[in-house]
Amino acid sequence: MNTEYLKGFLLTSLGVLVLSFDALLIRLIQVEPFSLLFWRGLLLSLMVALWCRYRYPGQPLFYRDWAYIRSALFYSICSILFVAAIHHTSVANVLVIISAQPLFAAIIARLFIGERSAPITWVAIVISMLGIGWVMKDSWSSPNLKGDLMALFCGIALAAKFVNDRAVKHRNMTPALIFSGLLVSLISLFFDSPLALTGTDWGWMLVLCVIVIPTAFILITIGPTLISAAEVGMLMLLETACGPLLVWVFIGETPSMAAFQGGTLVIVTLLVHGYLRWQR
Repeated sequence: MNTEYLKGFLLTSLGVLVLSFDALLIRLIQVEPFSLLFWRGLLLSLMVALWCRYRYPGQPLFYRDWAYIRSALFYSICSILFVAAIHHTSVANVLVIISAQPLFAAIIARLFIGERSAPITWVAIVISMLGIGWVMKDSWSSPNLKGDLMALFCGIALAAKFVNDRAVKHRNMTPALIFSGLLVSLISLFFDSPLALTGTDWGWMLVLCVIVIPTAFILITIGPTLISAAEVGMLMLLETACGPLLVWVFIGETPSMAAFQGGTLVIVTLLVHGYLRWQR
């Protein structure tokens, strides 16, 4: 096996597995979403800035062009909706719905940058939408609907960021995360008190924002440069599988049968789609 390929596969897999702890740690931090988001955004900005200074010493951290601003805005929306969704519905629902992000990206890319997708991608989109609809079926008459819809728009915002970044793929858009984190922190100041954390919440926050997110971010940034996009998409499904499992094991949150059934349909569809695209 090619050494560079193996390196990319292992780095990406490890990055996704580390990221799988994100939802669990959000559950363990017993504060309102915007109190958590303030520190999540601020510490993400700090860690990414340090990484950029180390990895790209001569590159500016802030730009004033629209591609940079759009990337930061989309990721800010995604971050806020992800944390809020975790507080309003089950982790399994959130991760299954967001897992369809690559297919949302295919739609957005077709509409805004004219990127054509293969017919098999559109078949996968239809099947995945049916799976997501099944996951959400029990939420229409419950408070979980709000969280499920937040997860849906989170996936769309993340897809929009990826399409935006792909449209300017000659540039390194990593510094946009710095502005995005600062923007999330600024917005959070108007909605909650960031100093509301107490006791163990500070410990979990530091683990999440200083270790988990930066480590996952660095590994997922390096790894995908060495393997194909289809394989990256398949490996990202590890979070969809591991995230709910970790929450179930550590805090006893059991996924609903609809989340299990719909999630299986979405994951299998994405795996088959990724495999077929990779073969071509």
